[in-house]
Amino acid sequence: MKKTIVIIIFLLFVISCYFTQKGFNVNERKGVNIEPSDTFVEKRSTFTYKNQKMQYLLIFPARYTKTTNQWPLILFLHGSSLRGQNLDLVKEYGPTWVAEQRNDFPFVVLAPQCSENEDWVNKLDILAALLDEVLKKYRIDQDRVYLTGTSLGGRGTWSLACQHPEYFAAIAPLAAATPIIPTTWNKQMISMPIWAFHGEKDTIAPLKNDEDMIDALRKQGGTPRFTILPNQGHIIAGIYKNQELYDWFLNNTRTH
Repeated sequence: MKKTIVIIIFLLFVISCYFTQKGFNVNERKGVNIEPSDTFVEKRSTFTYKNQKMQYLLIFPARYTKTTNQWPLILFLHGSSLRGQNLDLVKEYGPTWVAEQRNDFPFVVLAPQCSENEDWVNKLDILAALLDEVLKKYRIDQDRVYLTGTSLGGRGTWSLACQHPEYFAAIAPLAAATPIIPTTWNKQMISMPIWAFHGEKDTIAPLKNDEDMIDALRKQGGTPRFTILPNQGHIIAGIYKNQELYDWFLNNTRTH
C-alpha cells in the first residue's frame, strides 16, 4: 500500500513538472508568434493610440527565434524623405537596412513611419505607447533600449529622449533638425549616454542645431559625445554602417 502511494505521488510530481514547464513555454511564446528562421524575421503592423495610428516595422535577428533570451532593441526614427504610407521606405538606410544585411546583428529594430507632412515631435506620446507595447509583447531587455534617428528623426530623438528619458540606455541623434532645447531638464536626460553626429557643412540642418543642444547639456553637467564630420553635409546616414556605434550602444545599460 505504501509503495503504491509513493508511486502515485511520484507520478503526480512528474505530471506537475511537465505542465509547469509546458505552461512556461506557452507563456514564453505568448504574443510573439515568430517561427524559427535561419535569417531575419520582419513583422509589419499598425499601432493605434488615442485615435492616432502609426504603422511600424519590427526586424528580429534569426537568433531571436531560436533562443529564449531577452534582446537589446534599437528604436529608429527616419528622416523626412521616408515619410508616407510605404513601410519599405524605412529600410532604405539606418539600423533597419543593417539588420537585414547582417546575420550577426545583435538587436531587434523597431522602426515606426511618420505620415506625410508630419513631425516626430508631435508624435512623442504615441511613440512612447508603441514602445510600451513592444516591450510588453516581445523578449526585449528593457535595460538595453537605444534610440537613434537622423535629420527629422534626429530632432525626434532629442525630443523623445527629453520627454521620456526613462526608457533609454543611450541615444544617438544624427544631423538633427533644430532641436527644442528644454527650459527645465530631467536629471535622467542629463546623465544619459549621448553620441551626436553632424556634418560640418550641413546646409539643410546647420551644425549649430546640434551644437546648441550639446552646449546646453554640458552647461547642465552632462557629458555628451559629439562627432563633427569634416567636409560632410546633411546626408550622414552612412554612420549606421559603422560597427563602433553598435558597440557603443551595447556598452551602455540603463541605470535610471
